[in-house]
Amino acid sequence: MMLTKGDLVKIRQDTFLYAISSKPWSTKRLSQPEFGVVIGPHKLGEIKILFENQTWAVSDKCLQLIGEEDVRKITQD
Repeated sequence: MMLTKGDLVKIRQDTFLYAISSKPWSTKRLSQPEFGVVIGPHKLGEIKILFENQTWAVSDKCLQLIGEEDVRKITQD
């Protein structure tokens, strides 16, 4: 699955998020599934997402693209 900037993603429960912009480096573990927006790639196997008004690095294996089954092509008349 290829994620691109602006994609809405579901972040799985028990996922660890690593803050990119804060010093000292902080982590967060989700107790329930949440939603975020893809900002772009980070490192190999990680994606930068916007979640709770902060930029986080998350393993791409913990993200699910929202709307994969519901996306429909729209044609203009």
